[in-house]
Formats: sequence, C-alpha cells, structure tokens
Amino acid sequence: MMRLRRASFQFAVIALISGLTSGLCPAAEPSAEIPSILDIGAGRQVFIDRTFLAEARGVELVVHPPRKTGEKTIAPEYAWEQGGIGPYSSVLKTGDLYYMWYHAMDTIQWDGTTREGCICLALSEDGIHWERPKINLIRYGEEPWNNIVVGHGAAGIELGQDGCMVFLDTNAPENERYRMVAKFGADVQDEDSQAIHVYSSPDGIHWKLTHPSVVIARPQEQGHHLDSQNVIFWDERIGKYVAYVRKNRRDPGSQGRAIARGESDQLGGFPDVQEMPIVFGSDQQDPFHGKTPVVDFYMSAAIKYPWADNAYYMFPTAYYHYVPGALAEFPDRIPINAGPLDTQFSASRDGILWNRYDRRPFVPLGMQGEFDWASARVIRGLVPDVTGRQMYLYYRASDWLHGWDRNEANKNLLRQAGLGADQNIAVISRLVLRRDGFLSVRGAYTGGEFTTPPLRFEGNQLVLNIDTSATGMARVGILDQNAQPIEGFSIRDCDRIHTCNEINRPVTWHRKSDVSQLSGQIIRLQFMLRNCDLYAFQFNKSSELDQ
Repeated sequence: MMRLRRASFQFAVIALISGLTSGLCPAAEPSAEIPSILDIGAGRQVFIDRTFLAEARGVELVVHPPRKTGEKTIAPEYAWEQGGIGPYSSVLKTGDLYYMWYHAMDTIQWDGTTREGCICLALSEDGIHWERPKINLIRYGEEPWNNIVVGHGAAGIELGQDGCMVFLDTNAPENERYRMVAKFGADVQDEDSQAIHVYSSPDGIHWKLTHPSVVIARPQEQGHHLDSQNVIFWDERIGKYVAYVRKNRRDPGSQGRAIARGESDQLGGFPDVQEMPIVFGSDQQDPFHGKTPVVDFYMSAAIKYPWADNAYYMFPTAYYHYVPGALAEFPDRIPINAGPLDTQFSASRDGILWNRYDRRPFVPLGMQGEFDWASARVIRGLVPDVTGRQMYLYYRASDWLHGWDRNEANKNLLRQAGLGADQNIAVISRLVLRRDGFLSVRGAYTGGEFTTPPLRFEGNQLVLNIDTSATGMARVGILDQNAQPIEGFSIRDCDRIHTCNEINRPVTWHRKSDVSQLSGQIIRLQFMLRNCDLYAFQFNKSSELDQ
C-alpha cells in the first residue's frame, strides 16, 4: 500500500508541467499532491493520474472503453419479469460463484408503481451463463417456482421501481456479510423525508432489515435526493464505510442530479444528504442549450478497485434532457423528464477527487433499433473472468428512453418524434475489459518515455500489464535516487519487450529478472514505450525467476 511521507511540491509541479507539455490527458480535478517517496511495496500500481509520471515525453493517458458482447445476459422470461429488468441491479463474485441481484418489474408501466417490483437472484459459474435458482421464498401467482428474494412479500417487503445494490462487507459478522442498500421497505421518522436502508443476509437469499435510515435526506422542496442506485461499501484503505448517493443541485449551470459522498465509522453514522459534499456533477464543459444545462448524472456505480493500490472507478450515467425550445422534433410540447442515457467514466486515487479525462461515452448507445439504442447504464459491480485475464461489467440496456413510461402523453410525443420503444425491452448485458484495463499510458508511434518519482518496493521481480501488439516495443530501466542508471538494470541492459500482450510480463535485463538486491532501496523506474499501452506494473515475490 502506498504511504505518504513528506509532501513534495517539486514533483507535483514537474508532473503538472509534464502533463501539459507532452500530450497527457488533463485531469478534471487536481490530484492529491505527490509525496517525495512512494512506498509501493509489492502492490499493483495502475495509472489514474500523473502520480507515476514525474517526467514525461511522448506519452498520454488513454481511456479504454469495454467491448460490448451483444448478449442479453438477463432478459425478461417469466411473469414477475415481464415488464423489464431495472438498472438498480448488482453483481459480485465470491468463491467460485458469481451472484447477480437484479431488479425486475411485472408491469410495463413503471412510473408510480409501488407493488409490482422485486429483487431476483441469478447465479453463474463463469459470469457468462446465468441460471435462476428455484428459491420459492414466496408464492407468485400460479407460478410453480420463482427466484424472488425481496418483494411480492419476500423479506416481508413490497416494492416498486426502486432496486438495490449489494456488497460484501468484510467488516460485518458472518451472518450479515451480504449487505443490500435500498430505499424500500422501512418507514422514516418524518414521512416527508427520504432514506436508504441496509438489509443483511448470511447467504444472499434470506434478507432482513438490520440498519434502517443509514442515510437521510431531510424534507426539501423539489428534493428528490436518493432517487437512484445509491452505493455504500466498506473502504479498508481508510477503515470506514463510504456512501455515494444522489444529491440534487439547484444552482445555475446544473440540471440537478449529482453524486455526493459521505463516510462513517459505522453503518448509520452518515451525515444527511444535504450535508454531503458533491464529488461528481455537471459543469460548464457539459452541454447547454443557450443558457440551459441539459445534462446531469444519475447512478455512480462507484467501486474501489480490488486488484491494485489506491484506485477507485466510477461509471456515472449521463442523462441528456429534452428541454423546451431546443429540438425540432418537439415544436409545441416537450415530453416530461425525458431523454437518453449513456455511461461515462471517471477515476480517482482517493474516491474524492475524480478525473473525467476525455468525457467520451464509456458505454455508448447502440444503433437505432438495437436493444440498447436509448439507454445504457452500467450496474454496480466488477468481477474477474475465470482466467483472471479479463474483467466483466454489466449494463442495463433498453430501447426506451427515460420518461417513456411516465404516461401515455409522453409515449405519444416520443413516438411522433421517431423516438418510441419499438420492442419495449429492458435487459442486462455483459461488457468485457482486460484486467486493469480502464486506463493505460500509451507511447507515441514514434516513441515516448516517462520516469517515476522515487519509489521503494518489496519483491524480486517486476511485471507489466502491457500490450505491444505487432509493432510496439518497450524497455524499462531502474535508476537510483539521483536518477542515475543502476549498473546492470539500465534501459540499454533491458531486453526489448515485443510481440507481447500479457497481464504479468516479467521484465528482464540480460535475460534475468531478479531485482531482489534493490528491494527496500529508493529507486526510480524509467519506461520507454513505442506504440504500446502500459496498463499496470508490480513488483512481486515470484518463486520462478529467470536466472
């Protein structure tokens, strides 16, 4: 784990200058000041900001969107799902099993319903092929079986269009290790208030309310706080629970929805939503029509990345609003609270300061007529594939716009504009990325290089997550604390890395990879990259060294 020692203004300035002069993507927010020495131990290091780019030339930070599979991973099949699958769903892997808790509706008219929704469980051995277990906690109509775990009376709850998110709580007793975060099922003291609650389970099937009203939004005119998939998880880095919740802004330059963050030593100690600072929202670079902002952000799907040090990722749902007077398709009347949604990408070292990079869609809309042409919203959860070489995300895809289900007037206006839902379908689909593959440092076709700040590591081998494809090449040199090459480990001593697309490629110098003699010393790494992508690096304690 990286430990901060003495803050170094010098390295922060060098990194900033390097980023502005060498083509590095500028961050939307300033990153935390870089310390004089980075103690990285044997932890995996990914690229989020300029932390490891003390000096840089001819390289840039590149965001890598996932590959759509086109699969309908979870699609409506049964009576309790016939209205579609909801975006407030969640996935995780524990042991050899993948779990998905997905929100389903049994009516195609979602808006305003309070009893037609449920949370269902699906299981998988590979994250690709999913099965609905026959749980039968309750009876649903005349159906012989169902996989409902919450709703329609299961867990003693009725619910509507509000789904949930689930996380494994390593800070919880064993019989409560599964935590479900949701708005439904519990009253709050003030009936005009809103709140989210935490349900707990030993197995992901049998749920009970254990922590009511862990986050409260006080009564407020046009509040609508918490109307989203709110996220809570235990952050072992800081030893606290962290919440990312919807908070509506009413200031100029904002359409409303934003993402606020709070933290607490225990479940139930969070500040009210109105007291939580916003950490992600629209700004002056987001689209306007005239002076009217037309984009805000719904879900965050925020995670702490489990396979590297100090990495947080967010997949905010961008909502483009159809507003009066802006679009030729709606000359007289505008559909109420309607428009398309896609997913963007953001990353952070601490979960507080977030970089937005190029702001391009991370999960874009499909082509007209496809099942995801109107809405693409990443659900909460990131899981590895069975090989450990890839990662899966999942997104809720639909051919109906936000506001489609509000009323018949909205539907008629959208149909007349050619924006109707022909299939009226809402499903969950799988996305694929390489391990650590959200961001890379890319070397220019003509070559680039960067040098890290001083590091101290533990281990005996340096491995890289790198893709050179056919024409790319890379080399790594180890410098001393004065930035002088260490004999036997210089760039010239390094064997060229080529014809390589690997998650853990050992670096060798004269065909040897053992760097144990430098473990615990203060060093710098010098990377030379030509037409290749470097995703991560790590010093590990390998038992198989090139001697």
